[in-house]
Amino acid sequence: MVGFKNYAGILGIDNDLIEELELAGIEYYKLPIPCSGEVSTRIIGEITGSGWRFSRAWTYWVAEGPGIPPYDAEKLHKKYGKVVRVAGHCGSPSPIEWYGGFGCGSYHVDTLGGLKALADTIKEIMARNKR
Repeated sequence: MVGFKNYAGILGIDNDLIEELELAGIEYYKLPIPCSGEVSTRIIGEITGSGWRFSRAWTYWVAEGPGIPPYDAEKLHKKYGKVVRVAGHCGSPSPIEWYGGFGCGSYHVDTLGGLKALADTIKEIMARNKR
């Protein structure tokens, strides 16, 4: 799987980030001013009604939200655990190992395929729970 480009310190990348989010099926909005951090952008991703937010770091997206149930998080981890990293952990522990059976609410996502898989997992959970 091909990883995301390194956008740290590069200006004028908002359209590139919008494209990444759209390809993953994630909505976006523009902040009034660029957020401070590794990547200077006004673009933030979200899945409406989920409580999940996506912000861009140097070569990955940071996804934070209310948590993915352990069963769903383990299923995602089995296929994408090396590129959808629980709590951003470089050792790629399983969500149950890292969170002790509680929901996982933090990921660092290194590839477009992983970002789409995470978005699809969140949407599946929402549909199952009619949110």
